[in-house]
Amino acid sequence: MEIGRVDVAEDLFECPKCGGGGGFHVGFRRREDRRYEVVLVCPSCRVRFTVGEFLIPTGEERPYIHEMDGTP
Repeated sequence: MEIGRVDVAEDLFECPKCGGGGGFHVGFRRREDRRYEVVLVCPSCRVRFTVGEFLIPTGEERPYIHEMDGTP
């Protein structure tokens, strides 16, 4: 099934395709960079879409980065 992208101005509570206002189911799609992309699914019409860079890391430990992590 195709997954589109929707730009969110302020809020997103209604389906951009069918107008259903019951909120969304959430799914996850694994990307090539081993992160998971969050996919919203309309419970009424089942359209799937993303809203941009809403990603979840794999849970693997990342390397220490001094500039980000500071002094231990």
